[in-house]
Amino acid sequence: MMRLTTSWRPHQVFLRPPNAHASHDEALAAWSQWCEQHAGSRCDLALSGHWLMACAALPEQALPQWDHYMGLSASAIEQAWVVRYLAAPALSCAAPRALIEGLKKTASEHRVRLEWVGPWWVWQAQGCLSSVGPEPVAQHTLHATEPGLTTYLKSSLDAGGQRTLEQAWTETSDPVGPAREPVINTPGVTTLDAGVLADALLTEWTRPDAPAWKAPWADKLDFAGPRIRTALWSWALLVAAMAACMAVAEQAQALITSQGEAQAMLHRLERAKHQQALAAAVPRAASSPAQAADRKLNDVALRQAARVAQLLAYPWPVVVGRVEQAALQEQAVLTSFSLDINSLGGKAEARPQARLQAALRDDASALRWTAAHGDGAQMLGRDALATPFASTQGHYALRAEAAWPVGVAP
Repeated sequence: MMRLTTSWRPHQVFLRPPNAHASHDEALAAWSQWCEQHAGSRCDLALSGHWLMACAALPEQALPQWDHYMGLSASAIEQAWVVRYLAAPALSCAAPRALIEGLKKTASEHRVRLEWVGPWWVWQAQGCLSSVGPEPVAQHTLHATEPGLTTYLKSSLDAGGQRTLEQAWTETSDPVGPAREPVINTPGVTTLDAGVLADALLTEWTRPDAPAWKAPWADKLDFAGPRIRTALWSWALLVAAMAACMAVAEQAQALITSQGEAQAMLHRLERAKHQQALAAAVPRAASSPAQAADRKLNDVALRQAARVAQLLAYPWPVVVGRVEQAALQEQAVLTSFSLDINSLGGKAEARPQARLQAALRDDASALRWTAAHGDGAQMLGRDALATPFASTQGHYALRAEAAWPVGVAP
């Protein structure tokens, strides 16, 4: 029954060090024991403020302050700490990288899914500061207390009437036991109590205001993430993309079939040409002048014969190869290919027109794809695909149509 419950509602756990100067080993050992007992479950892990550094500023302003007060340079912060921040209100928070990596490694070994890891006070602070309206005293201070430590968040109203953070700091105190529920002691001061025992490293913990998860503070200050939440409409997009991929796959299969048929026709034409060449080389019996006159071809027959010869001699593999090379060069997905050979029976310099249609990623790719067919190629038009799709080569949202006089050398 517990496994069924935690499959959709994660455990809520509070983790703290045995004292302010202890290493991470004891806390990680307690975490490992918990993970072993709850293998395969999900967990929200609230961290004690003893491990955290908080500053009411963005990281670029917080780093100099941590260097000044803590003696931690920017390079030291980058190597040994994990930093998360809020843009509005400006708040930066850092946790030891060794602790975070140890928590995630242990969870992975026991198949425990860490849904969230961050400051224990983030839910209550967010809900409290967002609900505090204009007061007779514009400044408001939040006291987040736990055994041996208090985290202070001081806020005020800006010119637009929005509450912003001015300061964030911590002060040590004597270890105490569980305290009361969060209450507002005096105007301008709100006290939050973690409600955990001073001698417990790891405690099953119930957040006093779970609905505050809806706001973005917890997501932004997640040391195990930040986690990307999947919106409902993204599944609809996935289904649409799969349908588009299936449609393109059908079109590609039809194009491959058409190409195979064209190659088979080309082989038959080449074989017929070869047979005609062999027949022309065979000596023929002498005929009388009257018979020779009867066998002379008229103008219509000569034009038809010339057209057949042009069809047989036309370099079909070169044309098909050029079209495939241009498509491969720009990762274009060919959706239509036609060649007008009716002009071959006319003038000797006539050049048949090839019309091509393809799905491309952007305008620049469409222009390069058209130009890749050589001089004389021109784009007839381009518009958005009715059903865009994505592949390993990128996102395809454009359809382009081009014409190419295939007799022009690329």
